[in-house]
This record gives sequence, structure tokens and C-alpha cells, in this order.
Amino acid sequence: MNEIKKIIHRIIVAVALLSTTSALAADFDKGLRAYNKGDYKAALRQFRPLAEEGHAEAQFNLGVMHYYGEGIPKDDSQAVFWYRKAAEQGVAEAQFNLGFMYANSEGVPEDDRQAVFWFRKAAEQGYAPAQTNLGVMYDNGEGIPEDDRQAVFWFRKAAEQGYAPAQTKLGGMYFASEGVSEDDVQAVFWFRKAAKQGHAKAQRILGLMYTTGKGVSKDDVQAYAWINLAAAQGDEGAKQDRTRIRQRMTPAQIAEAQKLSREIAARIERNQSRADSSSFADTSDSVFKSELEGNGSGFVIGRDGKTTFVVTNHHVVEDCAKVTVVYAGKSYEASVRAKDANSDLALLETNIPAARPASFRNLSRARLGEAVTAAGYPLQGLLSKSLNVTGGNVSALAGLGDDAKHLQITEPLQAGNS
Repeated sequence: MNEIKKIIHRIIVAVALLSTTSALAADFDKGLRAYNKGDYKAALRQFRPLAEEGHAEAQFNLGVMHYYGEGIPKDDSQAVFWYRKAAEQGVAEAQFNLGFMYANSEGVPEDDRQAVFWFRKAAEQGYAPAQTNLGVMYDNGEGIPEDDRQAVFWFRKAAEQGYAPAQTKLGGMYFASEGVSEDDVQAVFWFRKAAKQGHAKAQRILGLMYTTGKGVSKDDVQAYAWINLAAAQGDEGAKQDRTRIRQRMTPAQIAEAQKLSREIAARIERNQSRADSSSFADTSDSVFKSELEGNGSGFVIGRDGKTTFVVTNHHVVEDCAKVTVVYAGKSYEASVRAKDANSDLALLETNIPAARPASFRNLSRARLGEAVTAAGYPLQGLLSKSLNVTGGNVSALAGLGDDAKHLQITEPLQAGNS
């Protein structure tokens, strides 16, 4: 059984009632209140008569209670019976759960074609768990001919709703070049989306991407931080990865990574506390208010009419829903024209009335020992709002692991000086 089939089964819905009178609505609400208090017997007394009268949501809820044995003996066949009643009235959650029962041979003989049928019904209504499972069925060729492009189509539908399991699956398709062209940057983008929602598998994979430098700049601190989060959720593979990475890190790097891991965990917890635990959709990025992800510095490198081009670092803008450029004390909206995670560069378009663009020298490489000047706006909110300038020298022409894409300099840099 593929693990992705088992995502989200337990939902007690409180959506708009289907052609019900106010009296029926009141009884349904009483049932919900009783259920939420753990008084399952009282909930059953409300849901069963409604279900027998054809109330779709009550039928669905009665199916859930049969499935979990809440206030009534567990009975998968009765769960299927009531899921089917609600599914035939168009309740997407019931359609999804019925597909789940067929896929996992619970209460009915295993039948992948029927699973696909009901997953599709719910998926076409926009229900993200069903879209994800339909994608899995296409990916595995279960109940339907294998079709990676269709798998990607449905994973993307769910991923764009903020559904973490689908985001992880879509990232995997980009990484493995299944149904789409191989694109490590896109893979990292989707893994990060899911990881920031607390999805352990995505956290581990994102950490591994940092260890290899695929789609991101190689960074053991980031790798350890994300893998540590997955390990904390019990991922045994992540625990082994953490031990392996730790062996090549300095004590200072480990301390920095652990601090970063705690900060990420706190952010995830804050976001989850805002979400309504009864609905998958509340984990979507759209539920949360915009928060400052970070800040950095940029340089004007050209103009085209009223459009100004600014270069900054990729890590400054990655995962940002909105980018703002502050120039001469005023804020201007900007859009990302291009980005390259491997080189850690991003090109922005904005309409700031900038002065003369920066010029680039013709030398292809820096020279050992030559003077270097760093200019930017580090630690915004703590240091001065004015330009911060420091000087130093090029101390080495390669970075960690003798990587010639990097060089080492002696002047101090603060966060935000990117």
C-alpha cells in the first residue's frame, strides 16, 4: 500500500448543508458540538436520524464514526455504506474516503479502478487530498494506465492549494524528471513549501538537497537544520543523515544549525496554531498573513525605459510571495525576472528612479590579496538605516571543499548584507 493513499481520512465537516431546513441544521450542529466534546453517543443520536433522512453531511459523519468505532462498534462495511450515500450526493470528503476504502480493501474488496473513480470525483471538485491520491494512482499505474504527466497535473493542482503531501510529491517529480523536465530549483521550491509546513519527509529531502548543492548552494548548516527537524519527528533515515553530516561540521556550525532548527520549528508552530485543525486547507500559505522572510542588499545594474534592474542574492528572495525594494527612503514593488540558486543570484525588475547603474570590471577572476569593499544594509532594524561600508582583502580564491565558485574575504559581513 502506498503511504500517500492514507492521507487525511478523518474529517467532520461543517460546510453548508444541502437543502436542509433550519430544524435539521440545528440538529446537525448539536451533533457536531457533541462530537467535538467527545460525547459520541449524543452525536450519534443527532446524526443517525438525519443520515436516514438523506442529510449528506450527517451520512458522511456517520461513516466516519463507524470507521473509527466512536460511540458504536467499528464496522468498515457500514462506513462504506454511509460514505457511498454521501458520495453519491456529491460530498467530496465522502468521495475521497470511499476511494480510500477501495484502495486499501477496507469494508470492500480492493478495487483500484473504483478508487480512481471516486478520487477523480473529489479531485474535480478541487479537494486536494483526492487530487494528490489521483496523482499517485497515475504515477504508479494503479487502476489506470501509468501517466507521469497526469500525475504532475494533479500533484500541482493540490500543491498550489498549499497541500504539503502534494508539494512533496511534485518536488519529487521535478527531481526525478518524471512527467516534467528535470529541474532541481523547482524541486527545492516545492520541497521547501512542504518543509515549512512541518512535513517531515520534505524536511529531510530539503536537507539532503543542501548537502549535495542540488537546486541550492551547498550548506551544511541549512542541511543539518532541516534534517534535524525531520529527525525530531521520528524519521529514522533523517537521524542517520544527521549523524553523518555532524561528523564534518565544527562545533560552531552545529550550534548555529541547532539554533536555526529551533527558529524554523517555532515559526512552523506559530503557523500551525493559526490553522483550524479540522481542515487541511488551513495549512495553505494563503491562510497566513504576510511576514517578513528576510532582507538583503542589491545593486542597480541597468535600466530599460522606466524599468530598473537590480541584482541581489537568490536566498534573499526565495519563497517570498512579495518583494519590495527600498530606495531613498521609499518602497517600490519588485518582481523576480530571473534567479539561479546554484550561483545564489536573482535579478529583480522595479521602477525605482535609480542613479547611474553599477559598472563591472573586465577581469574574470579576483586576485589573491586584492582589496575588497562590501556595501549594503545589514541587520535592518538593529543597525543604521544608512549604507554600511566595510573593507578587507581576498584571502583565498576558493571556498569550502576547494569550491572555485566561492572565494574568502577578510571583511566582516552581517545578515542582510547579501
